[in-house]
Amino acid sequence: MILGLVAFVFLLRNGYSMPMENEFYYGDFPSDFKWGAATAAYQIEGGWQDDGRGPSIWDTFLHKCNANKCQNGDIAADSYHKYKEDVQLLKSLGVDFYRFSISWSRVFPDGTPSSRNAAGIQYYHNVIDELIKYNIEPMVTLYHWDLPQTINDKGGWENDTIVDYFNDYAREMFREYGDKVKGWITLNEPGVVSWLGYGTAVFAPAVYKPATGPYVVNHNLIRAHAKAYRTYRQEFYAKQKGKIGISLSTDWKEPKTQSQADKDASERKMQFDLGVYAHPIYVNGDYPEIMKTKVAEKSKLQKLSKSRLPVFTEDEKLINKGSADFIGINHYTSRYIYNSPHNDWPSLAQDPDTDESEDPTWKTAKSSWLKVVPWGMRKLMNWIKKEYPHADVYITENGFSDCGDLTDQGRIDYYKAYINELLKAIKLDNCTNVKRYTAWSLMDNLEWRAGYSEKFGLFKVDYERSDRPRIPKASAHFYTDLVKYNGFPRNWDMRYVRQDLVDRDAFMHGTFQNDFAWGAATSAYQIEGGWNEDGKGPSIWDVYSHDGRIVNNQTGDVACDSYHKYKQDVQMLKSLGVSHYRFSLSWSRIMADGTLATVNQKGIDYYNNLINELLANNIEPMVTLYHWDLPQGLQDKGGFKDEAFIEYFNDYARLCFSMFGDRVKLWITFNEPFVVSWLGHGIGVMAPGISEPGSTVYTVTHNIIRAHVKAYHTYNDHFRSHFNGKVGITLDCDWKEPREDTLWDRAAAERALQFKLGWFANPIFGNGDYPAVMKRMIKSKSMKQGLSTSRLPEFTDEEIRQNKGAADFIGINHYTTNLVSQKEQSVDEPHYERDQDIDVSYSSCWRESQSGWLRGNPWGIRRLLKWVKDRYNSPEIYVTENGFSDDGTSLEDNDRIWYYNGYINEMLKANKEDGVNVKGYMAWSLMDNFEWGSGFTQHFGIFHVDFDTMNRTRTPKKSATTYTQIIKDNGFPYK
Repeated sequence: MILGLVAFVFLLRNGYSMPMENEFYYGDFPSDFKWGAATAAYQIEGGWQDDGRGPSIWDTFLHKCNANKCQNGDIAADSYHKYKEDVQLLKSLGVDFYRFSISWSRVFPDGTPSSRNAAGIQYYHNVIDELIKYNIEPMVTLYHWDLPQTINDKGGWENDTIVDYFNDYAREMFREYGDKVKGWITLNEPGVVSWLGYGTAVFAPAVYKPATGPYVVNHNLIRAHAKAYRTYRQEFYAKQKGKIGISLSTDWKEPKTQSQADKDASERKMQFDLGVYAHPIYVNGDYPEIMKTKVAEKSKLQKLSKSRLPVFTEDEKLINKGSADFIGINHYTSRYIYNSPHNDWPSLAQDPDTDESEDPTWKTAKSSWLKVVPWGMRKLMNWIKKEYPHADVYITENGFSDCGDLTDQGRIDYYKAYINELLKAIKLDNCTNVKRYTAWSLMDNLEWRAGYSEKFGLFKVDYERSDRPRIPKASAHFYTDLVKYNGFPRNWDMRYVRQDLVDRDAFMHGTFQNDFAWGAATSAYQIEGGWNEDGKGPSIWDVYSHDGRIVNNQTGDVACDSYHKYKQDVQMLKSLGVSHYRFSLSWSRIMADGTLATVNQKGIDYYNNLINELLANNIEPMVTLYHWDLPQGLQDKGGFKDEAFIEYFNDYARLCFSMFGDRVKLWITFNEPFVVSWLGHGIGVMAPGISEPGSTVYTVTHNIIRAHVKAYHTYNDHFRSHFNGKVGITLDCDWKEPREDTLWDRAAAERALQFKLGWFANPIFGNGDYPAVMKRMIKSKSMKQGLSTSRLPEFTDEEIRQNKGAADFIGINHYTTNLVSQKEQSVDEPHYERDQDIDVSYSSCWRESQSGWLRGNPWGIRRLLKWVKDRYNSPEIYVTENGFSDDGTSLEDNDRIWYYNGYINEMLKANKEDGVNVKGYMAWSLMDNFEWGSGFTQHFGIFHVDFDTMNRTRTPKKSATTYTQIIKDNGFPYK
């Protein structure tokens, strides 16, 4: 047996393959193998100052960096209040044990037993009792990095006194919980504490002493662990019969080459990272010889009188040796190690004389340091068996980070591969001392300095909601079955994510039809300026912005000055190679008060000049009649709330058709009428600033639809035969994705689409009337509110007939996606949003923009376009707006490039694979402009506009080159 082990190690060290190295191994773990999941107190508990808890170094550390937008654990997953929910998560997984940590400052606010906090003590009794109630074994970590601040103020881990402070704390925890807790971990990842906390200062307590700090801290950590272990054995073991270990983190260190120098470097690095703790505890009570030698040599070269590595006394070695019943291993990734002498400066990082590299083919998790290298797990287990043959091994952390998607195929792949390598180590390599596996993490949590951006959880925690709901991911279902099967039976179908979701983000090569319309878009108020020039009357946005309603009191008085610079704008369009330009007319520039009595010839001339300039450069105009800037004169007469608006709009439309229709072949009546009705008249955050969310919002929409329909029929009856143009309407809609794949959430998502897009589209592209679900729900809520009729107006039979088919195309403005779930809302107050009985959120996986409402999620546009096709008999569709905002500080707008590539590619899939009749795409926006309530703080432009200069200089961004190439290629052909 010994010869066999020696031979195996020889083969391993010399680069020979291992049995079934590249094959999946089917089989079971030993019958007594145990499965668990892990968390840590600071990462999940929250309640940072509830019930007498004292501050920890992580409270202090993250509160200090709030100026840099550091997130903190003040609330975290709120497990201080939701621990029973957490236990139910564990129960659903079927795990044997739960590894969690105690917040030292919750039980002892100043770190000493004299400050005992009864509420904190009781909290952990409650957690432990709840676990035991469901036959889940508590596995308790005493220290997971959150040192009480008061102890840190006394020197923390750099001060010898910490050994006694920790021992006093450990003793009281053994005394308090030891009759129920049989598995203890003294310290979690002491290497993180010493190097990141006291070497590089990137973790709390942020001490920068790379030459000496980590060695002093490590010395105290080892002594603290050993003393606590001896305290348990001497004072508690006889009665409690528990086991105590320590959790050590390590990557596998693979020699970069098979040279002896690199093999020695790999071994040296393993000893510096893992052996520094494991050798004193599991071998001879002292540091590894190679470590003592190396640090002494470096210290001598650095003219120091003694080694920077502290020395254990003989008594301490005796206490250290054998001071653990198991070794906990936190393992995530691997590195290639090669020999690289360093004599630059004193540092723990330089002392081993090694450097590391990665294989560029290794998959990277959301955490940049985490490369997926499953075979490292197996090699690590074999190395531990060689070095510490008598130690039971618990895998106390192993996991994969992503952005938090519920369909976390990457995590499933990671667990499947790593755990299978663990099984190979046990079954094929005789690593029979491996007894437990702990998945990190039970739920998404505060990932230290990374905040909530890196998600390791089997369960999603929605950190954008105050109730912090937990939702199982696909990996939770996988892990549940893994635990149930205790391994990998051959008949296990390990598919937990639908194949279409796995393939969802795959890039498609191909091109659009030859007559596809490529363009860019703007709107009058956002770019023109000249707010009171040449007879233009005031619009509601002039009044609204002059009233100080815009951020920084900004206005569109000058904006991009396109009233004077339209020829430059056309040259920008020409440089992009677009075939179309979508712009809007300023109603109050053409009719100063919105009526035929104030027709302004200079306004008409301006648009004639613009249209002619476009045509002279082979660019087709796509004209929007109304983009939110109602003449104030009409607002004073009742605006959209008054039925008279329908005739006013028809007069305006008729005039525009007659003035420009000989050259304009694509007309849009209204841009995003939802914004007019809801944001303008429902919650009042857009002009005209009316807040009447229960009824006016429906009245306004009713009048807009009737105005559109009348204008459409006016064109149809009087202009189509002469001009042969097309008239449509542009509707905005986010894609509504069910938050969970349940019947309730699917119904809620469909309802959200009907309330948002169907509200306007169903009367025009559907059956001529509002969606049935809207009629039913609004009537029901109206009745419960004591009203005699529904707050949703009714169309007459004749109006329904006129509505149906009153558009030649549908324009879709799409930017982002929402997650939608069922949530019954109060009927106490009439309110459009509450009428829907839904809850809306976002995925943390979607790329954030400068606009809080906009998160990039390319596949949403494909699903929305297909939904429109399926619901409305495949109408002609123009994507009339789509774009991404940033702060405008850089011409290197890589996020916008990512956005355009992704969204246009998904539009191509909709066209080619789903049969959606997409006729064109208008990028929003041609240039940075006045972004409504956000003023000039959000930039969507392909061209940068310098708003700090009178000249309003335009400069192409990097995205201009990208968009030009897409247009030139008519998509994404193979090259």
